[in-house]
Amino acid sequence: MSAFVPDTSRQMSEIGFFGRPMKRPLGGRVRRTRLKLIRAFNKLVLERGYAKVTVADVISEAGVVRSTFYEHFQTKDDILRQSIKPFFSALADSVVEPEPSDQLVEIIGHFWENRRLAHAMFSGAMRPLVSGFLSDLIEERLVLVVRRSRAVKPLVPVRLMAAQLAESQLGLIDAWVSGKAASSPEAVSQLLHRTTNASASMWSGRI
Repeated sequence: MSAFVPDTSRQMSEIGFFGRPMKRPLGGRVRRTRLKLIRAFNKLVLERGYAKVTVADVISEAGVVRSTFYEHFQTKDDILRQSIKPFFSALADSVVEPEPSDQLVEIIGHFWENRRLAHAMFSGAMRPLVSGFLSDLIEERLVLVVRRSRAVKPLVPVRLMAAQLAESQLGLIDAWVSGKAASSPEAVSQLLHRTTNASASMWSGRI
């Protein structure tokens, strides 16, 4: 699988989970090392499944020393969390954004282009982990919604609503990248945004 080709008009150079650029610029050597580690991680996840991949495996596959890995990541879970945060932040923003952003459409399309890896990440042993990561990001946004709202107390706690929205988003994307039904990235982005935003609005009393 080739790495994502960045849009050089966006000043995004740090590499994310799918080899996609992230926001904070890194130096050339540091960036190359990080990319090497993430590509090794991706390859091993596809070959063995997340549960069977160890930090030692990633170090060996990337051809780096142990200290180099820990200059970039703390654990196997950390490499996953740091790498997917830019992607999942765009998904979580659907809670508060009135319309789906261009970034959301781009990321949904990127999931499709890398659908084998996306399916591996959104299912099996990885699903509870990534769902938890996404839920945390959604919860941060829901807390802001509640603080800004003068509505009555939400029906269920923020954490429970965040977990429901995270599972809903991942379920939609995984069904799509798994080939359950054909659709365009634009249509999937619209559906994901509308259902997330509407659910959050009803929960918080905005509508």
